[in-house]
Amino acid sequence: MKLSFRSVFLAAAALYFVLLLAVPGYLVIQHYTVLKTGRIFKFEVVPYDPYDPFRGRYAAIRVPALRKAGDGPYFLLAEDNKGFAYIAASQEEAPGNRETPYVKNLVINRYYLNEKAAPRVERLQRKLSENQTMYIQVAVKNGDYVIEGMYVDGVPVEEYAWEDTE
Repeated sequence: MKLSFRSVFLAAAALYFVLLLAVPGYLVIQHYTVLKTGRIFKFEVVPYDPYDPFRGRYAAIRVPALRKAGDGPYFLLAEDNKGFAYIAASQEEAPGNRETPYVKNLVINRYYLNEKAAPRVERLQRKLSENQTMYIQVAVKNGDYVIEGMYVDGVPVEEYAWEDTE
């Protein structure tokens, strides 16, 4: 059986296009799975509004609970008595117990939203009273994490951002 150049080329091209779609498809499915089946943690945040000519406006955030994160790439999560997450410990290897919530390489420093809403979210944060809390919800599963949303006392910041905050 002799294979022609054309049949080999078509097979290679088909395989290339399948891989081209499979990789982003896998990433989307993994992201969606963490969002839908992961455990939700809340982290208090302090946003500020930078401008990046390539990314546009976004709400850059500082997460005070992550300052004392430690050196290891795996961070064990716990919750305080108010229900907010913090880093309980860091370690070099993933925990053997699947019940222990952990994330790998935890970096939370920006929250993307509509370009016009980002400066309004920063102004909103400055106007919060002492008894109001701004936080992000993060879904965590098997070391992966996805930011689900940013909230002020349970209300998405997007709802506040379109109100007149000036």
